[in-house]
Amino acid sequence: MAATNDDTLTKVSTDASTEFVQSFYPALQSNRDAIGSFYLPTPSTILFNGNTVADGAAVQDIFVNQMPPAHYEVQSFDCQVVNRAYPTTTATGVKPSAQMGVKDMSVLVIVSGHVRYGESRDQPQRGFSETFVLVPNPSADRGKRRDWLIQSQNFRLVV
Repeated sequence: MAATNDDTLTKVSTDASTEFVQSFYPALQSNRDAIGSFYLPTPSTILFNGNTVADGAAVQDIFVNQMPPAHYEVQSFDCQVVNRAYPTTTATGVKPSAQMGVKDMSVLVIVSGHVRYGESRDQPQRGFSETFVLVPNPSADRGKRRDWLIQSQNFRLVV
């Protein structure tokens, strides 16, 4: 595999983070039935205010059945490449390093902003901080699915 330059890695990780943030938070607000599609089938860790959540399906269930309507306002986000050669799994096993492309990496995404729970605009806003590790979607049919999925997530309300 030829070495990928830092500018290319920065562009790909920034594009991945931007697309993720611009689709994930609107889904939390108005497309909650799609939340599970943002997650790997077997994420390593999902935490909400220190409480462990089993998987993406459980996150979706919480938002669909337990959470009041919410309005998220992302104030800022940033990203960093974690692993330049993330071992992407395919239907035939782990992709050989010779076949790895620029999107075969993991990306740390840090998001901060405000959230308001409830339908009324009079509800108080709470600050939040959220950290994700995104990895390539192992599906061979990426064109019809998300390119990046959540492997790990940590959400915290802040004062």
